[in-house]
Amino acid sequence: MTCGNCGAAASQGPDGSWTCSNQCGWSSTTPTSAVMPEITSTRCQGCDAVVYGLDGRYACGLCSWSNNWDQGHRPLPAADTNTDDANALQ
Repeated sequence: MTCGNCGAAASQGPDGSWTCSNQCGWSSTTPTSAVMPEITSTRCQGCDAVVYGLDGRYACGLCSWSNNWDQGHRPLPAADTNTDDANALQ
């Protein structure tokens, strides 16, 4: 198999996952198509200032206006359900 990032040879680990032999950081368990947020802008509905946000979610630092979370351009990422972290906090 070849690396999904740099094309070098990849080696298989004991758990069946693949890692890059060129040490570029790629592994078969790493998502290869991460979606980066888009920086967007609009006019503040409270004071008419120009505000910037990520994927259509805005908060104004001048008057504290913010739009609702469901008005964004994409769904929010799912919560991390790693129970090891949650148990460590208890």
